[in-house]
Amino acid sequence: MRTVARILAGLAMASAGVAAWYLAGLLIMAYDVGSVPDFWASERLLAYGLFILAPVLTFAPLARLASIPLLDLEAVFAWSMLLYVWTFVDPEEAQALPTLLLFLVPLTMSLATIFTLFAYLLGARLAARQGRRYDPLRARRQGYLAAMFIVGCLLLRMLEVLSPVNAGLLALIVLLIELLLLARPPASEHSAAS
Repeated sequence: MRTVARILAGLAMASAGVAAWYLAGLLIMAYDVGSVPDFWASERLLAYGLFILAPVLTFAPLARLASIPLLDLEAVFAWSMLLYVWTFVDPEEAQALPTLLLFLVPLTMSLATIFTLFAYLLGARLAARQGRRYDPLRARRQGYLAAMFIVGCLLLRMLEVLSPVNAGLLALIVLLIELLLLARPPASEHSAAS
């Protein structure tokens, strides 16, 4: 009976999350809520609420299942900020560099939340085969490295210098960083050796 209740609660939460993302997308694309000038207009207030509600309904259960510390708060902040900037910040009216940073920072964090979940799922499955427990901080690091690679490629594309060689060099840099960090002994081994 408890299992059925948990499954129904999960389905209700997933349905509410899908509905929140759908309504947020509808407000952005169909109703063009970004063109409403009044900050306190009802359409904008609804958009603000959906920009927070959709990531909460999506990432709170996922972070709890994966046991990754603070992933839910990070995801809510990143996705809410990305949706807000995407919708309400006009790049033609703002200065180029601050607007670019205002867009790229939440984009990096948003991508990192997704890649962190993928890295954790894959790493936990591989670690379970070896009888070990996977470190969620390693998954977060790998998620951020993957996100920085994607955003780096976007920056190179914006500068019109993206080529297969540049993307390959950027991937090599990310891979070397990960290999160097994996080669370090864990903090528990380092403090025990001292």
